[in-house]
Amino acid sequence: MAKIKFEETLKGLEDIVERLEKGDLSLDETLSGYEQGIKLYKQCITLLEGAEKKIQILVKDENGVFRTKEFEIETMQSNDSK
Repeated sequence: MAKIKFEETLKGLEDIVERLEKGDLSLDETLSGYEQGIKLYKQCITLLEGAEKKIQILVKDENGVFRTKEFEIETMQSNDSK
């Protein structure tokens, strides 16, 4: 079984969005494209979640020894909420 690549999946999703945005598809083509887009979106999320689990960073402990630590994504909050 071939391994799904994130970049290829994302490109497929971008292509579908571009076709949908043109607005010249029939209703059936639009629904089919939307359904395929949702599948590709879910694949992208799954691939990103898998990558996040694999990412580790090296950190030095208080004794100067390198250890691995799970990577944690910090979210940034905007201060533009005026």
